Amino acid sequence: MVAQTDLIGESAKRKERAVAVLNTRVPERVNDTTYLIPSSDGSTKYKVRHLDSYSCTCPDYTNRCKDKGLYCKHINAIILFNKMKNKVELDDFQVEDITDEKNCPNCKSDKIMQKGIRKNKSGTKQRYKCSDCGSYFVLDPAKGIKGNARILCLALDMYYKGNSLRDIQDTLYQSFGLKLHHETIRRWNNRFMSKINTYTDQLKPQTSDTMHIDEQMIQIGKDNEYCWNAMDNKTRFLLATQITKIRRIKDARGIIQKAKTKLSQKPDFVATDKGQFYKKAIRREFPTHAKNYVHFNRVGVNHITKKVDNQIIERYHGTFRERDKVIRGFKSEQTAQRYIDNWQTYYNFVRPHTTLNGLTPAQEAGIGIGLDRNKWLGLLKLSQSATTQLL
Repeated sequence: MVAQTDLIGESAKRKERAVAVLNTRVPERVNDTTYLIPSSDGSTKYKVRHLDSYSCTCPDYTNRCKDKGLYCKHINAIILFNKMKNKVELDDFQVEDITDEKNCPNCKSDKIMQKGIRKNKSGTKQRYKCSDCGSYFVLDPAKGIKGNARILCLALDMYYKGNSLRDIQDTLYQSFGLKLHHETIRRWNNRFMSKINTYTDQLKPQTSDTMHIDEQMIQIGKDNEYCWNAMDNKTRFLLATQITKIRRIKDARGIIQKAKTKLSQKPDFVATDKGQFYKKAIRREFPTHAKNYVHFNRVGVNHITKKVDNQIIERYHGTFRERDKVIRGFKSEQTAQRYIDNWQTYYNFVRPHTTLNGLTPAQEAGIGIGLDRNKWLGLLKLSQSATTQLL
């Protein structure tokens, strides 16, 4: 009985230390079953694996926990980390005034007054009346939906982090009592991402002297097609994407032409794989830089003036593939291109990048649009303001 009590105490202490680990160190994901966690002094990294059971290479697990059937602080940290990864921060999604705009959307007058509360199944919203034009309105950048902007942002965030539409549907019901059809969430995504993409497409990153281009296969219907991607080396900013059925010089030129509209400077180096269509396309699109074409293959680097490999964009393909597995293919080329355009915005403006010290590629590329912690909400507000100005 005493021994069992001691084990419970030891387990509790290691769980407490796991919290301290996550407060000071960020686990590095190697693959679906393996993580690396730096030691307290940073001199080494311990490998935590989860196959049939958890294991760790740290001395505590090897010398003590393994024989007692306990988890070390690193294993407990990974368990907690995975639980927190898709955790909903409810404080970010409470129903309240969530817009900085305090003007009438109809006449732009600042003479507005509170005029009661509007109640529906998704909660309550403050209603306003304009003293000049007499119109009634709600200050919410996500109008016309069964919910509010924070719930919309939650749905977008969960979707691009890999949750299915039905998983999001269930989460919104359990957390907010909001009953939605999963296709409603899809329509939200298409409608508001279109506005956000229109806004972000106007923003131009500060790019480096090296651009990476590569393609990967995606399933569309019963066929496999090619998704081309171009990325800046320093900022990891995804410059352009496109889908084609085959790989030709024309297609390689197409992705370069799309990427050129985002470049702040002409790249001195272009890294690709060994496809000859790349070499010919680069010589036509960058005739004065053709000598700096970098030919890369999986065995090594055949460089001319600078050693550059294509691991940066290969790593991006792995990140996208994690989400692609959940989708299990696209119905049409149009829906695939729409999703990839949306994913490009998420990758550049919302998703923190580990190699950029937690910054997004947009922040690293000098796009200063002042997004706060809830980046989705910031993008939603800015896109709505841009649309209003155009009108």
